[in-house]
Amino acid sequence: MALVLERGMDVDVPHWIDMIENEEFERYLEQTVKGKADVEDKETLKAEVKKLNARAMEARMALHDLSEELPAGLEKVIDVAQATVAAFESLDAARKKLAAAGS
Repeated sequence: MALVLERGMDVDVPHWIDMIENEEFERYLEQTVKGKADVEDKETLKAEVKKLNARAMEARMALHDLSEELPAGLEKVIDVAQATVAAFESLDAARKKLAAAGS
């Protein structure tokens, strides 16, 4: 529907500045921005969990392969085991953070 106005007509048109000062509009903007940020944060966390999961599985397999070759490589067992524990601790922390973000 088009509205044709003649020159010199006074028209009461709400201005953007008036809308921005409106508290309801501010709340709407905050929710919209926050919602988008939450989605992006969750996607970032999911990607981080996926990456950490792959690293933890690699570390687990390295420890498994090393255990099959025992007693050869005995001096490496502690280092590989510590790296595996660290990888799984990082994965667990990221999973908890993702679960908290989902709530």
